[in-house]
Amino acid sequence: MSASPVGSLDAVLGPPGDVTASRELGPAPTVSVSDEAATAQRALLLGLAAAATYSVANLALRGLSRPEGGTGWDMWVAGTKAFPTFLIAVILLAVRRFRGQTTFAAWSFVWPIAIAAVFNQLGGNLAFQMALSKIGLAISVPICFSMIICSGAIVGRLVLGDQVTVRTAISMGLMVASIGFLSTAAKSRSTALSATADSGVALGVLLSMIAGTAYGVTGVFIRKAVRSQMPVAATLFLFSAAGFLVLCPLSMAILPLSSIAATSPREWTKIAIAGTFNALGFFAITHAMRHLNISRANVINASQNALCAVGAVLVFGETLSGLGMLGIGLTIAGLLMLDRR
Repeated sequence: MSASPVGSLDAVLGPPGDVTASRELGPAPTVSVSDEAATAQRALLLGLAAAATYSVANLALRGLSRPEGGTGWDMWVAGTKAFPTFLIAVILLAVRRFRGQTTFAAWSFVWPIAIAAVFNQLGGNLAFQMALSKIGLAISVPICFSMIICSGAIVGRLVLGDQVTVRTAISMGLMVASIGFLSTAAKSRSTALSATADSGVALGVLLSMIAGTAYGVTGVFIRKAVRSQMPVAATLFLFSAAGFLVLCPLSMAILPLSSIAATSPREWTKIAIAGTFNALGFFAITHAMRHLNISRANVINASQNALCAVGAVLVFGETLSGLGMLGIGLTIAGLLMLDRR
């Protein structure tokens, strides 16, 4: 990733002595068609990299789900996994300051992003972790992404004026169809659905929908931030700080300290894996959003549906029928149909 011009360190920090947030003063340089194609390809690869790394993080979070752990445990996991991103963001901001660059935009621009970050953590990460405890990975991820795609397209159109081309609309339709097949076919053996678990399943579905809506809405604000005054490092800091500095203290107020102290080395390892790969995914998708509209970025990132379904079968022994394979095929078809302009 560091070898890519889009994902390089200077893409985050900017050139030495640069005091602008994301754009230099003066006339914009002429961009050739080949340069635009290369940039689009890099953005596509970054989007796919984000999907892959987020999938690894989701598998680790699935391994941390505790049906008996309650909201406090889910909050603790969601908060601690933000620490690697928080640490990386602090280092990047310190380097920017050392190089004489701006670190944050004006407060009038920062506070809406900070609110979006808290909304992302409470409505997105916490709700998603709670859903994993109730209905498992293979069902939570597709439902979550159905809401990400829909809410992201609607809010992106209203806030950013993003256009949804015919090819992208068809791609979104294929992805939504794949979500339906995957939701029906891929059921976790460890969270087998029964008549007595209807209430828990309904709550899990609702939490997945809430998480997807939160991710879709905040994704629009992330894209708005990184394409204007806000440095990427500052965006990473705000979103990770909202998790580490908000969710962790709240979880300590709910969860007995004995439960936190009883966290096993295996669980700490899973938290570290989830946090590290979540940071890589956040880094990749944030840079991809500089060059992709929100609908296209979400459709590319939705390849997690297939990746998580395969991972659920291989790692957790979840079953995947012919309908599940059809859902994966529709995901691939949606990616191929995606508008590349």
